[in-house]
Amino acid sequence: MKLQLIDGWHRAWKLASVWVFGLVTVFPDIYDAIAAMGWMDELPEPAKWSIRGLGALGVVARVLKSRRKPPC
Repeated sequence: MKLQLIDGWHRAWKLASVWVFGLVTVFPDIYDAIAAMGWMDELPEPAKWSIRGLGALGVVARVLKSRRKPPC
């Protein structure tokens, strides 16, 4: 098996998907920290569900987008 880098690999930090996966990776820790500080208790219920919903939609959108790409 030959390993080959894609063109422009050194600019990967600019891609939105890299940032999304990074945020999804640290989101549980951030969420726990915010909840431990009591900030989540101060938010109105619709705001809490909006934040959770946007996070879930972002992950679903990324998965669906990756499935539509033709295999290399």
